[in-house]
Amino acid sequence: MSNVLNLELARERAWQSVWNLETTELDGESASNPRLLQRLEAENAQLRRSVVELVLQIQALRDDARALTA
Repeated sequence: MSNVLNLELARERAWQSVWNLETTELDGESASNPRLLQRLEAENAQLRRSVVELVLQIQALRDDARALTA
């Protein structure tokens, strides 16, 4: 479980750095654009779902590998 938490923390840090780069490059009008915010939130939600699915797949593969070596 700690691996999952570490992965989540690393992902959040990576997204924070990406977000900081993007918002500093945008002018004030674009940064406050509700459609841009809505699009970014939708993309973020989809990426989070993808990460959860990948983590679950990785855990299943690890469990299978442990079962084969036990």
